[in-house]
Amino acid sequence: MGNLRDIFDRPFAGPEMRQKYEAALGEFLVKFNATENYMRFAVEQVAKSLGHQDLWEKHLAGDDFSRQLNNLRLLALAEPFFADVPFDRLAELNATRNKLAHSHYDQDLFSEEFELVGKRKRVKMTIEEIKKATEDADDLWNDLGWTLSHFWEHEHGVSSVE
Repeated sequence: MGNLRDIFDRPFAGPEMRQKYEAALGEFLVKFNATENYMRFAVEQVAKSLGHQDLWEKHLAGDDFSRQLNNLRLLALAEPFFADVPFDRLAELNATRNKLAHSHYDQDLFSEEFELVGKRKRVKMTIEEIKKATEDADDLWNDLGWTLSHFWEHEHGVSSVE
């Protein structure tokens, strides 16, 4: 019994593309999770600074990314350190994360092209687009980290840079 290569008279895509996808997806998720954790920490710290640690513990701590983003948007009204957080970019990053995390990888057997198959539709995405999203997540992580460090410095009178 032969394999598919014996049946079709054209080259087949090897497992290398899937491995590249898995590596890019893994890198993206690591950066996304770091960004999400900083955003969650920001919500917690603002609630705490406003004297409402209980609000965090009882109502906000368990919220998903979208709700945490909305929490931070609202809390930024009371805490100007977070007014310039790039909320729209964070929302776009979350949309990319949802697309990647909740879709099935479907590779064309005859090329390195692939699609992500979700509940509603198929979406073409390239490794380069995933890498760009990873860079965006890293930039947002750095932005949130900078804001958090300056907020912490302001709240505690401690320099975050020594």
